[in-house]
Amino acid sequence: MPDTVTAAEAWIARADPDAAHADLWLRSAKILLLPLGRVWSAVKVQEHDGLAAAAEVSGPVIHDPAGRRVFFLVPTNAGWGYPATELLGDTCWLTVPAPSVTEPPGPHWISPPDGSGLLVDVRQLRAALVARAEAGQAQ
Repeated sequence: MPDTVTAAEAWIARADPDAAHADLWLRSAKILLLPLGRVWSAVKVQEHDGLAAAAEVSGPVIHDPAGRRVFFLVPTNAGWGYPATELLGDTCWLTVPAPSVTEPPGPHWISPPDGSGLLVDVRQLRAALVARAEAGQAQ
């Protein structure tokens, strides 16, 4: 597990233009504000649907309970367009917890990165959100 956490920290730090800055914040505060669009982008989904969809996809997913949002880390070139969601790219920043932070309070990983570079497949995410919407309409 420690090797995975170290690899994940290095992967997260690559998203920061200043890797030393990232390392300092990840190790001391266990949280970091990062620019998007450099290594990954993020799809922002409201909490209820996002938590349900997170169980259906592979890849790094952050839950922000205070903002009642879930963020799915996706490739920077991800084509996206789905109602009530937003693709956050190179004009946005995201609060990213250290990979060891997997419980509240505060932003935490539902599915932490493993350091391999695996991102959420947008086709899987869209399918999970469509299935959730269809299940809601059937009730």
